[in-house]
This record gives sequence, C-alpha cells and structure tokens, in this order.
Amino acid sequence: MKVHMTNIYGMTKNSVAQIAQNMTSQFGKQLGFNEIGIYNYPVSVDSPTELSKRFDGMVASVSNNDIVIYQAPSWNTIEFDHAFVDHLKRYSKLKLIIFIHDVPPLMFAENRYLLPTFIDFYQKADLLIVPSEQMYHFLRENGLAEKKYVVQHMWDHPLDANMLYDTTEIKRLNFAGDPTKFTFVQDWQHDTPLHLFASKKPTATDLNLIYEGWLNDAELCIKLSKNGGFGLVWNDGGYTQEYTSKYISYKLGTYLAAGLPVIIPCGISNEELISKNNLGFAVDSITEALEKLERLTQEEYLQYKNAVKEFAPLLQQGYFTKQALVQAVFEVLQA
Repeated sequence: MKVHMTNIYGMTKNSVAQIAQNMTSQFGKQLGFNEIGIYNYPVSVDSPTELSKRFDGMVASVSNNDIVIYQAPSWNTIEFDHAFVDHLKRYSKLKLIIFIHDVPPLMFAENRYLLPTFIDFYQKADLLIVPSEQMYHFLRENGLAEKKYVVQHMWDHPLDANMLYDTTEIKRLNFAGDPTKFTFVQDWQHDTPLHLFASKKPTATDLNLIYEGWLNDAELCIKLSKNGGFGLVWNDGGYTQEYTSKYISYKLGTYLAAGLPVIIPCGISNEELISKNNLGFAVDSITEALEKLERLTQEEYLQYKNAVKEFAPLLQQGYFTKQALVQAVFEVLQA
C-alpha cells in the first residue's frame, strides 16, 4: 500500500492556491507520500479520450489498495476534478481522501449555483480533510452524506525561526492581500498607517499606506517580524464574511509563524483557537481594532507576543498539516 498526493503547477508565483498545495505536498513527501502532479491548463482542449490518456500518465504509479489524497480544487474546473477522481476509482479498494483547500461556490457569490456539484464531488471521498468544523457541518446541511473527516485548523508555514527578528513595536499594522479584493484597504485614511504587502499598489494618493510590495513566504515572514506590531486578517462583510466563518486564512498562519500576534474579525472559523491561546484579539470593526491598539500597553503586547512565540513552532515545523495527513491516513485504514 502506497500513499499518493496531488499537487498543482503552472499558476502564477504569487498564487496562494499553488503555494498552499506545494507546501502541503512537501510535507507529504516528508511522510513518504508520492506526488501526482496536476498542471493548470485549459481543460477544454482535451477530448474525453485525450483526457483519459492524460490521467493514465498522471496516475501511472498508483496501484490497487493504495491511498490517494486529492488536494481540492485543482483549479482545472470541477468537471476535471470529477473526471480525475472517477478515473482513480477504477482501482480496486483504492481509498480516496479529499483535502478541501477552497470551496469556490463559497468564495464567489456568482458561483453559488455550483455548490451541489462540489458536494457531489466530496461525496466520492472515503474521508474529507476540512478546514474547520463549521465547514463540515455546512456541507452536511447542504446535502453531504455523513463521512469520516479530519479538521485542519490552521495553515502551516515552514520556516527557520532563527531568521526572524524579535521587534517589540506595538502600534503597527501589517496586512498581506490584494487591495483590489479588500475595499477597506482602498479607504485607509486612519491615523495609524497600514503596511501593505501586495503585488499591486492602490491608485489613490490620499491613503495612509506604507507599500511593502509582494514578497515570497520566507521573505514576508522576515519582514513582518522586523516590522513588529500585529498582523491584520480582515474581510469586507457580506458574502466574504460567510466564507471566513468556514475556511481558514492562509495569511493568518503567516503572521503567527512570523511571530506577530493578530487582529481578526469576530466570527472567523478559528477565532476560538486564537482567543484560547492568547494569540491576538477579535473585533467587529477596523475602528474598534484601532481603538484597542491605541489603548494597548507594552505589557499587554508582550503577553500576546510571548504566547505567539510559544505557538509559532507548530506552524514553522508543519505540525498542523502533518497531523491532519497522518490522522487522515490512519482513519481510512480503520475498519
């Protein structure tokens, strides 16, 4: 019996989807898993026969009785995902684990009509790795049959902690994200500047932003640790807020791995984990966040900072991902 894991390629270098899958696959390799590479391409160029031949080549190392962990989505359309999994199901006694990274019908309101198609895809799994308990229960409420599942909880960020700074600056806010997707960034006229890490800079000239540009994961963590202060996780409400109550923010793990406490919106899926471990605080608005930041004492900040320092090795050494993967394999092998 062998364990295989899919991994996507061909997307842009700053694609969080690809970065997350590549990182997860790397942890899988450390556990002895084989990789099944999936290239991002226009699937419509393949006829059904050509697609089947493509699948044959991709799964050449898979045998009967093996386990395949499918990182979903592949971003090659949900029809591709269905077809690939159906191809895998031809192997006798193959166990399928679907690792849910993103659910596009929850990410974009215009894709909501696709939710039944995605749930039908998840039905094919022997076990699901879900980002949160909330996600599993949402899928169940929308038609998913009862299944074995493992909760991921947090995105890891492999990192050498010795590269990080230990800055104790308090009143500094850092945000990593595309400003075109977050309107609050485009309206940032608060007295406290926002350090923005993104490939695009807002065009408005009256914003109190310090533009830091786009950095890869390791460089970003180093710069964040040097800046100090807090990492900001936020949403603009509405449909995005519904999704953040179920998925887990990749950048949340980035801030914590870099040694920064975080400010998060109330209601995100891992709010309890943040609160329980004193890794930062949750607020209902940016205004509330800035007011609380203004009142924060050096002693209070150091309490957050020290708690993060104790927690960060879990993320820096990949324990959340490894635990989810090992537990998932263990569970599907149980009678």
